[in-house]
Amino acid sequence: MNEKVGLAVVICASALTKSSAFVGPSSIQVVGTLKNNLANVINIRQNSREQHQLFVQSTESTTLKSNETSEPEESIISITEIENVYTTSEEAAVFFADAPVNPPDEVEVISADGSLSGEGLLWRGVVVILCALWASNFATAKLVLQQPGVDTSLFAVARFSVAALSLLPGSINSVRKGNISLDTAKGAIVCGSWVAFGYIGQLIGLITTTPSRSCVICSLNCIFVAILAELMRVSKRNNDGYSTSFDLKKLIPALIAVTGVAIIELKGAAGAPTVGDLISFAQPIGFGMGYLQLEELMKKQPSAALPVSNIKLFVASLAAFTYFELTPHVANIAGVDPGVAVEASKSVGGFTIPDFSPIMASPVALGAIAYTGIITTSLSLWVESIAFQRVPATDASIILTTEPLFAAATSAFLVGETFGLSDAIGASFIVGACIYAIRMGESKEVCDEDTKQCSVID
Repeated sequence: MNEKVGLAVVICASALTKSSAFVGPSSIQVVGTLKNNLANVINIRQNSREQHQLFVQSTESTTLKSNETSEPEESIISITEIENVYTTSEEAAVFFADAPVNPPDEVEVISADGSLSGEGLLWRGVVVILCALWASNFATAKLVLQQPGVDTSLFAVARFSVAALSLLPGSINSVRKGNISLDTAKGAIVCGSWVAFGYIGQLIGLITTTPSRSCVICSLNCIFVAILAELMRVSKRNNDGYSTSFDLKKLIPALIAVTGVAIIELKGAAGAPTVGDLISFAQPIGFGMGYLQLEELMKKQPSAALPVSNIKLFVASLAAFTYFELTPHVANIAGVDPGVAVEASKSVGGFTIPDFSPIMASPVALGAIAYTGIITTSLSLWVESIAFQRVPATDASIILTTEPLFAAATSAFLVGETFGLSDAIGASFIVGACIYAIRMGESKEVCDEDTKQCSVID
C-alpha cells in the first residue's frame, strides 16, 4: 500500500516538474528531490522483498535436501529380532499369520500405574475366547461322528465346503483389487495341502481316540515348529555363507513334551494307546508345516490374507472330497448293504456324490457343521485378524497353549469324557514345554560379518 502511495506522489511530482509554467524554479528543485527520494525508497523495499523471497526459497530447498539425505528412522525390526509365534491351536496354526503380529512395544496398552489398560485386557480376553472356540472343535467333531449316517469323510466335506463358501465373496472382491499374485496363490495351494493333511488326520484319529487326547497331540505342533524353524535357520545361514550350528537347547521343550505324551498314553483315563493316537500325529506335522509356509506367504504379500485363507479352505474341501471318494461311505441305512450302495453310486459318472441327507436329518449334525464351518473357522478368522494385531506375540502364544484344558472341559460336557489326574499331569508337561519353547523363541541371533559366525543369544 505504501509503495502505491509513493508511486502516486512520484507521478504527481513528475507532472509538476513538466508543468514548469505554473511553478517557480525553486519549487521544481524541491519536487525533483522528493521524487528521487521516493523512488529510492521504492527500490529499497522491492529489493528487500526479492531478497526475502530468495531467502525463503533457499531455506525450503535446504530443508528438503536435508530430509532427503538424512538417515531414515529405524522402523524395521531385524529378522533375527522378531519373535517366532508358536501356536497350539489347529485354527491358529492355519490362520495365525494372516494378520501381522506387531512387536510388543507397539501394541501394549499400559496405564499410568504400569498395569495393562482395559483395552489391552479386552483383546487378551478375545484371544482366550478364540482359544476356547478352537478347542471345542474336537468334542464337536466327535459328537457329529456319533450321528447315524455321518462319517469322517462326509463331515469333512460338509465342514470345509461351508467354510470355504462363506469366505468366497470377500475373496473375489480382494482378487479384483489385485491383492494376490499368482506365485502367492500357488504357495497357498501347497500350504493348504499341509493343512488338509492335518485336518484329515485329526478326523480319522477321532474315530478311535478321545477329543482331549487328540487336542493334546495337536498341541505338539508348537514343538515341531520350534525344531523345524531352528533347522531352517541353520540351513539359511549356511547357504548365506555363515557358520552356525543347531541350538541343542531347542530340544529341551521336545523332551518335556514327549514325557507328557508318554504319561497320557500309558496312564491316561482313555486307556491304552490306539491307532487313532498315531494318526493324530498328522496334526502337528500338517498344521506346523502349514503355519511356517503361511508365515512366509504373508511376509511377501500381507494383502493376500483373505484369498490365501480361502484357497487353503478350498484345498481342504478338495482333500476331503478325495478322501470321501477313496473310502467307502458306510451310511447306517437299515436294509441296505453298504457295499452295494457304494458300488451303485460309483457307477454314476465314476464319482460318488456326497449324500448330505444324514446331516440334514440330524439337528445335532446340522448345527455342528454350521458351528465348525462358520463360527470356529470363518468368523474366528475375521476376529483373529483384528485381535492378533493388538496382542503381543508372546502373550498370544502362551494363551493358546491352554487349548488342551478347554478341550478337556468341552469334551467332558459334550461327550462325557473323563479327564483323569494322569491326563492333567501329562497335559501340564506339554503346556509347560510349549511355554518354554515360546520363551526360547524370544532369543536373538547375532552374526559377525568378519568371522562369518552366527550365534543365538538368550
